[in-house]
Formats: sequence, C-alpha cells, structure tokens
Amino acid sequence: MKIALLSLFLDEDYGNTLDDNFMENVICQEDHFYHRIARSLKTANHEPTVFYISIEKKLKKFKHKYGHEIIRVPAKKIPFYHEPLVYSSELIKQIEGKFDICQIASGYYVMYKVPDMFDYVVRKLHNKIPIIARWSGGNSDWLFPIRKNLKEKSLNNCKKIICSGKNEINILKEKFKIPESKILHMYNPIDTNQFKPRTKNEIIGKINFNSNKKYLLYVGRLIKNHGIEIVLDVFKKISKNNKDLILILIGDGPMYDEIKKYIHKNNLNNLIELKGRLNHEIISYYYNISSLLFHVGPSGGMPNVIMESIVSGLPVIAADDIAANKDLINEKEGTGILVKLDDKIELEEAILKILNQEKENNIKNANLIREFSIENYGIKMSKLFKEITI
Repeated sequence: MKIALLSLFLDEDYGNTLDDNFMENVICQEDHFYHRIARSLKTANHEPTVFYISIEKKLKKFKHKYGHEIIRVPAKKIPFYHEPLVYSSELIKQIEGKFDICQIASGYYVMYKVPDMFDYVVRKLHNKIPIIARWSGGNSDWLFPIRKNLKEKSLNNCKKIICSGKNEINILKEKFKIPESKILHMYNPIDTNQFKPRTKNEIIGKINFNSNKKYLLYVGRLIKNHGIEIVLDVFKKISKNNKDLILILIGDGPMYDEIKKYIHKNNLNNLIELKGRLNHEIISYYYNISSLLFHVGPSGGMPNVIMESIVSGLPVIAADDIAANKDLINEKEGTGILVKLDDKIELEEAILKILNQEKENNIKNANLIREFSIENYGIKMSKLFKEITI
C-alpha cells in the first residue's frame, strides 16, 4: 500500500526554516520517529512517503537516508489571536487519489484554541481516504466548548487513533467520546539493533569518554519548561560534592545559547558537555556510558527517549505527572524513578539513589524489546491497514 505519513508541525517547531539545506543535511539524515515509522512500513512491503508542511513556497521532493521519499509542501500561515491559522491546499492535492492510507504521524491535537492542521486535514480527506491519527496528548481541560466539539468531531472522523500511553485511552473515551474500537495502544518503533545494552569497553573508540567519570544524560529539544532548568540547577548543587559527575546535553533548540551562558557563568565548563544535534548511532553510545537519563519535563504520549533508554538498560528519572511515563518507569523493575514535576528535592534524591545503587544494567524483558522493534511495528500496521480498508 502507498502510505502518506504526515508531519503537521510548521517550520518553527523544528527551530529552523525547512529550506533545501536543512531538509537535505538534517531532515534527510536524522532518525526521527517519522522516518523509523517509514522504515518499519517498508519492512512490511509498503510504500511510505513523509510529508512536511513549510512556509517555503516551493514544493520539493527529497530522499531520506533510509530510502523513502520526503515531500516538503507549502503551507499558509494567517495570524489569529494567540496562534495562527495554518492550512495547505497543496498537501491535500498531493494526497487525494494518490495514496491508500493517510497516517498523521504528529500534531499536538489539543494544544491549540483555533482549528489546527489536524482538523483541516481530517475535514478535507474524510470519506476520501482512510485516516489514522496519532494521539500525542496535551491538556484538554481548558479547551473551550466550541474547540472541544471541533476536536471531538475530527477525532471521530478518523478510522483509527494510535495511543502510546495507556491513560490517554481513557482521555479519548471519556472526554472526546471516542469508541474503544477506534483506539489502538502501540509504541513508536525503536531500532533495537542500535539501542541495546553494551559495556563501556565496547564503546571505546566510538565516542570520547572517561571511564573514571559518571555521566548523566539528557536527550531532546532544548526548550523552556521541559525540565532542563531544574536539571541544571540540581546538577550544579550535587556536582560540588561529586567531582566525578559529568552532565551531557544532546539536542538543539532555543535554549542552546542560554545554556552555554549558564555553564560559563557557573564555572561548569568542565562538568557539562553541550553536544548539540547528533545522529542516533552516536546517541546510542551515550546511553551505554551513562548512569541515568533525565526526562523530567511535560510531554505527550510515550517519549521515544524513554523507550531507547530502557532497551539500552539505562534507568530513567521521569516526571510522574505524565501518565504515560508510569507505563514503563518502575523503580522495583530497575527501569527508573518517577519524580514530581519541577520538584528539585525529589530530583536530587533520585539522582543520588541511582548513583549509589549503580550496577551493570542489562535489559531482561525480551518481550519489551520485541514490542518496540522496527519489524514488529510494520507487522502491526499491516494488520491495521487491512482492517480499515476492507
């Protein structure tokens, strides 16, 4: 089957204009979950194409390193109160009559007060092509009634909605009146051949590290209100009495320069390594040398970095305010510790507890590794495609 995989975020969500250079040298080379989904579908003999919407005026096609096609499609952005209205008639034109399935890979569907690209796409393609949505969470409590009704209609017009967090199934059923038969709990695919337990000796020559140091790891966008601020403050405090600790920050975003200034101002240049954007092969090695991973900010769904960390045998400190985190983070099973959002005391205690109990950590749950695998995702999606096209 020909599958249209849609990213419904505009340029600013990537921290960069999606110009030709950025598309070719970043998007086409990265291992973002859109492209892991495409890779999974190809293992099941489907033909995926990943669509990005952009303020760039020229439609252009690119080739991802995994071999699938990427199409950058022009979108229009109109200022409207707090958030702009975004739409793309060209995106609809590129999909309608050319694909068998429309799979919306991203879009925080309840984060906006105005109709977003998700609503627009569903309205334009409903009854023309089967639509699969990915529910990625958001705070639905403050939605105005008219906005909630619009979102409820859009969600119900999808053939299937994929959730990666079990609690989100209840939100869809209770707040948006989605029948349980339309909801599927499934995790995004992870390259379990790349993300896996390794000893530090196996990493020698892959990346530079000091075997006498203990590394704490953050992987993700460097943006405000994602927990980075409290991670920095807590690390600054505990590093005074733990000189063998190194904090590694992997990722890019609006806070990059601010973090550099923080490091310099607090004389942490030798204790914090700001790595920027790295490919997934290199990132996987940092999971292997680290003692723990931070994911203490808010998020929707099950964060990919948590799954990558768990299959690598690395414990996670995650926010317990995020329901999906509770599905996989369990202190008794050794997968990590849950802490209250923005609670520096709990975060400090969790760090010291993991460091004091540190041991060689090997993932024991083979079923979990299979559940996350690229191949398993392709098999499950093939069954779903058959189900909704009969």
